[in-house]
Amino acid sequence: MVSVILLSGCQNEREPQAANDDQQVYLTAVTEGHEATRAPYEQTIPNDSKDGVLHAAIWASSFYNATDDCYTFPNPTIPLNGKNGTGEFAHQVAIHATADFDSGAPQLLDQAVYPQSGTPVFFIGLHPQTGWQAGSDDMSASFTFDGSNDVMFAPRIEGKYASGSTAENPVFDVPELKFWHMLTWLKVRMIAEDEQAMSAWGKIKDIKIESKNHVSIDISRADDSLVDGVIDMSCTTFSDAAGFDGLLPLYQPKSDNLFPAAGGYQLKVYDAKVTKPVEVAYVLCAPVEALAKSVVDGIETESAEYVLHIETEHRKVEVPIDLRVNDTKYYEGSTRAKCFTLNLTFKMGNTIVVTADVVDWTLGGSGYVEL
Repeated sequence: MVSVILLSGCQNEREPQAANDDQQVYLTAVTEGHEATRAPYEQTIPNDSKDGVLHAAIWASSFYNATDDCYTFPNPTIPLNGKNGTGEFAHQVAIHATADFDSGAPQLLDQAVYPQSGTPVFFIGLHPQTGWQAGSDDMSASFTFDGSNDVMFAPRIEGKYASGSTAENPVFDVPELKFWHMLTWLKVRMIAEDEQAMSAWGKIKDIKIESKNHVSIDISRADDSLVDGVIDMSCTTFSDAAGFDGLLPLYQPKSDNLFPAAGGYQLKVYDAKVTKPVEVAYVLCAPVEALAKSVVDGIETESAEYVLHIETEHRKVEVPIDLRVNDTKYYEGSTRAKCFTLNLTFKMGNTIVVTADVVDWTLGGSGYVEL
């Protein structure tokens, strides 16, 4: 059974419709950063969506762990009937969350009802819809990403039976899931400074970025995931999945195929009067805590947040990326949910210039690198 919620930009005042007092579960959802957060690239609907929706999953539970003072989310394999053998509510419900930010009507969660005892039911949201693993302790959810996944998490919310509800006068508790981006979005532009540089480097044969590729999220507590209403990244742990070599590939922004395509990517000479650099690749990678400067052996130096591994027809280089807010100011703080545009200028003499600006997910940042 598939249920639907709407990813809305605001609360909608319309009441859900119901013809009984079974206390069915309704939810609404929003995402951080408004409409441009719908996808990891600038399209209205993700390519993995064949029916015009952004897919997500909801785990629900009312299991309380007295020892650890938290609610747990048992491995979500219980049938979609709203209850397990003891009458408690605990299962995973597959839902669709549309990317229509103009409609926020509460949506029914099929085959799920609140206990009439008033026991609260807790929900978390996970995106993508598939691929998540429940921890053996029932307190975590983990996901292995490949560089094209926009991984999002909606911290725990609560809903419960609304007393006084009747078929003639239904009273609804409609909690709202808020999805937060867990990763960093890097867009890449590439140009050659001149014909000589273009010839010296040749076609781009391969490009990867150093990054973790596995995230584990603590989903057990109601409020620990939020600090002043903003997701607290201490609830997440990033690591390397088994067999991972520490390098994520980049992808083509329009097709989501690997970058570069077979045969390589031909650099173009940039002429401000004729050409405008365009995004040729992107990657969604693990966030880092950026420092304006780092001190090594008492010497203050620029602090690279990421490293690109670039192979062309004629050269192989590793390029450190030091993120900046602008030409004179280094970026500081977590890169989670930030979007950086990396402008790579390939020059003669084995030099790449990279620029990178930063903004919230919907805008853009930059950084400079010379190769």
